[in-house]
Amino acid sequence: MNPFALLQDIAQHCRTHAADLPSPSEAVEYWRGVGFILAGKRYVAPMSDIGEILTAPKLTQVPGVKHWVQGVANVRGRLVPIMDLASFFGGRAASVHTQRTLIIEKGDLLNGLLVDAVLGMQHFPLDSRKAALPAGIPEKTLPFITGVFQRHGEQWPVFSFDALAQDELYIDIAV
Repeated sequence: MNPFALLQDIAQHCRTHAADLPSPSEAVEYWRGVGFILAGKRYVAPMSDIGEILTAPKLTQVPGVKHWVQGVANVRGRLVPIMDLASFFGGRAASVHTQRTLIIEKGDLLNGLLVDAVLGMQHFPLDSRKAALPAGIPEKTLPFITGVFQRHGEQWPVFSFDALAQDELYIDIAV
């Protein structure tokens, strides 16, 4: 048998024994987000909200701002204010060695938000999202939670950077 005939035979064998594709009713749609830890609690944010994830950048202090404004950083030629999200909510940040910076761009608002750690991309079946908020979410973060996903008995509150960008206390950084 020549090589071409052998390849044709293998292709035919694969077509004959291939499993059927799932029907549209069997296919599961997934929501994708980036998981992160903030003040020891696990959250997830929509992929579309996060432009970039960095290690904590080198900062330049800014006088006359609230304690949770860490300073500004040069991120790819753009001056980005860096906010400690845990401090904004009244908590304490984790070790600088594990912190990551989420770069968020919402309209005219460009911010870097320090979080304790990033847990990578998370996938949740769309039907696992619940509107009711779970117990144990810090009260100060509740206005920024738009639902919760459940997976393997774990709850992942969905953090809204849109809501944060519109919050008067967050926008007013001057002391």
